[in-house]
Amino acid sequence: HLRADLGVRKEALAVARAQTGVAEARLEDLRRHFEFAEQVKDKRAISAEEVTHRRSAVETATAELEAARVQIAAAESQAHAVEVDIERSTVCAPIDAEVLQVKLRAGEFAPAAPTAAPLILLGRSKPLHVRVDVDEHEGWRVRPGAAATGHLRGNAALKTPLQFVRFEPFVVPKRSLTGDSTERVDTRVLQVIYRVERDDLPLFVGQQVDVFIDGGPDHGGER
Repeated sequence: HLRADLGVRKEALAVARAQTGVAEARLEDLRRHFEFAEQVKDKRAISAEEVTHRRSAVETATAELEAARVQIAAAESQAHAVEVDIERSTVCAPIDAEVLQVKLRAGEFAPAAPTAAPLILLGRSKPLHVRVDVDEHEGWRVRPGAAATGHLRGNAALKTPLQFVRFEPFVVPKRSLTGDSTERVDTRVLQVIYRVERDDLPLFVGQQVDVFIDGGPDHGGER
């Protein structure tokens, strides 16, 4: 609807500009006729009434040209207003990213208030990163820059080296439970961010992998 309205406004703007061009040409023609009448030295060749008539025609054409220019300004303002409405009605990605998930279709109502789940999920899939949960009791074993390896679940033969990126310094409650009978539900974890080095594996955003971090010779070996 808005884009159709914008098309109408732009057509009206084009018409206003064309009318302005016609008004400019008409004013120029009338001005030449008036200047010619004023330059006639023999007053018997042209009457004073004709000179006055031509002067009035120039003044009228000047006013018509100003009115045409006002019409252009009004048409431009109307077209700009529609463009602003289109811009305000268009959802633009805040970053250069890939659309990972869409939970909204054309015609559905999108609430302005925050929702429990995002309507559109954006992210960068190259390179992929892994958020590793390390039990708070073993967090002391993880060193900055420690090497790690990620294995795909379902096929441990598919693995990739992981490059340390950073620690998330705030220890948070563990949300992903394995179901082990000895697992504590009140465990807190240190989150470590690693970058996936291989890009030829069938990995997808949100997929879980098993990560083994090198604890080093002075930290009890691997975990």
